[in-house]
Amino acid sequence: MTIPDPPIVDISTLTFTDVPLKPTAGPGPYTRRDLYEERQTPEAGIGAFAATSIPSGTRIFCEESIVMLPDEAGHVDVYNAVKSLGEEKQVMYWALAASTKASRDVAWIDRLRGGCDEDISSTFNDLVSSHEQAWSIYETNRFTCKSVDGCTKSLGIFPQAARLNHSCSPNVFHRYNPVINRLTVHALRDIEKGEELLTSYIDICHPTVVRRQILKHWGFRCRCSACDSPDDDEDFRRKRIEDLFSKINKREGKRVKNGSKWTDKEYKRSLGAVVKCIRLLEKEGMEETDTLGVMYTDGVRLAVKVGEEENAVEWAEKVVEIERKCLGEDSKEFVAAKELLEMARGVQRAKAEGS
Repeated sequence: MTIPDPPIVDISTLTFTDVPLKPTAGPGPYTRRDLYEERQTPEAGIGAFAATSIPSGTRIFCEESIVMLPDEAGHVDVYNAVKSLGEEKQVMYWALAASTKASRDVAWIDRLRGGCDEDISSTFNDLVSSHEQAWSIYETNRFTCKSVDGCTKSLGIFPQAARLNHSCSPNVFHRYNPVINRLTVHALRDIEKGEELLTSYIDICHPTVVRRQILKHWGFRCRCSACDSPDDDEDFRRKRIEDLFSKINKREGKRVKNGSKWTDKEYKRSLGAVVKCIRLLEKEGMEETDTLGVMYTDGVRLAVKVGEEENAVEWAEKVVEIERKCLGEDSKEFVAAKELLEMARGVQRAKAEGS
């Protein structure tokens, strides 16, 4: 099972930079079958399990999509795309899980009927069922795929990565890399042999009740270590992280609106909120590019503004390592992190030379 965008604010919009890169041919698609094996799980269908110890930062998947459609694609578009695949890829598609409920939109059925021959009436219901099955598989397993400039969003099906089940305390991180036109999956930490490889379908910076509500889309109640934890403090920390992300985002909006009127005092207040969030994320072990990476990036920019060059360089170095671990050196995020580090070091050098 995998992931559409959750119906919540995407915290990655807090990132300060974007890097103009052009897509390349990239590496050939591959999955490290020497590192993992697929097998049945007690409650979540087929999952992927480590066949050996996997070091943190290892790229486990580098997969091409078999279906890639615009965000606005509907039932008929999905079905036609699947039917246009070769036999082997069609088998891969139809074998994927379908756990979402039927769509409330039924207008497409009339459009489908209008495009059918009159003599298909006896089998029309079967045709509708096939379209609904194709759509349910698509809804359950689609991954968000953004263009290099981030302006265009498509949704792709990656059958091997689709075997990754969900956890609110994931041990792998997935993202579509538009530079190489592949979905990549990296180990977030050292993974022991026999552990299930678990990614997150949603933004995990929310308390349990909110996460479980969002995850209803996939038709299951999450019983991961974070959701079933008896530690009330952990849930409190996640709620605090959620609140801090919201506060920081709002303050950044005000800064943009106020421009040069934004004072050093206001920059320091924003930095204080970022530092609090960093500490909570570290305590929760949330070291993904979308969580700690975003906060360190914000921290670098703010630290430079208030004259804390040492912190800026230290955090920028951490951003580089997070992007390398989560996304790889062929990602635009890694290139942006390297540029961020050079900027912080440049400011530090200039201050040292001027003193």
